[in-house]
Amino acid sequence: MLDKKFFLPSVISFIGFLFLVSMDSVIKILGETYSVLQLLFLNALFSLIPLLFFICKNHGFHFYKKQNYFFQIIRGIVHTIGFLFVLKGVLLLPLSVVYPVLFTSPLMLLILSHFFLSDNINIIRVLAILIGFLGVVISAEPFGTNIVSFLGVFFVFLGAFCIAITHLITRKYNHLTSSYSASFFSMVVSVIIFIFSIKFHFEFMPIRDLSLSLLGGVFAGLGISAVIYGSQTLPASVFGLTSYVQIIFGIILGWFVFKQLPTLYNYIGILIVISAGIILFYFDKSPKNN
Repeated sequence: MLDKKFFLPSVISFIGFLFLVSMDSVIKILGETYSVLQLLFLNALFSLIPLLFFICKNHGFHFYKKQNYFFQIIRGIVHTIGFLFVLKGVLLLPLSVVYPVLFTSPLMLLILSHFFLSDNINIIRVLAILIGFLGVVISAEPFGTNIVSFLGVFFVFLGAFCIAITHLITRKYNHLTSSYSASFFSMVVSVIIFIFSIKFHFEFMPIRDLSLSLLGGVFAGLGISAVIYGSQTLPASVFGLTSYVQIIFGIILGWFVFKQLPTLYNYIGILIVISAGIILFYFDKSPKNN
């Protein structure tokens, strides 16, 4: 039974992941018409609106002082690369495939943490990693004939790896920044990189599309802020389970918005990935369980 004090943070974390899936959906909708780099620039730019509010609320208006900007830039670059790869995959794949592949990120983090943070990998973690990767392989249907699908899976997998690296360096150097500061400055770095990538050349966007892009960016900022709050207030087991709403909501949006029904292999792979998470979060009792 969930402790009453964790109910509200769980709901907030749950809503945060819904916002992030909605942000991906906005990119997928607009990606048929506009350059992905322009969309990512606008998304990162508009995400700063809620992020600026929350960073000022938690750290005051002088949050920019006493920052290790070298760390923020390096982290921001890795985050931006991952951001780009994941959303390139989102444009190519059904959402029901994107999120099982994206869930390799925490599994990769477990492996990286063993080598770089001296975290213990016990039999439960090894089992969860193997089961999780098996589920991703089945869900992605790698032996199919759709080369675009394979490329999309490859992009999301690279993005998941960059996300794992981002979390790894954040954990290793957590004394250098707070979660809100790291998220805010990562998006600032993304804005700078993407505006130079498109060489300040913008495709014309009617008000409807620009408003949709604004909405997607605000979803991103709110989603990141809500997930940060959940990660800071919930036990790892509860927080980890709230993240699975991405898979469920991805299937729902893929069905109703993009008319993309999951295949039998997708369903089997998703169930296996969720099983890996349940094994990890319920049975891993290591002192360093993050």
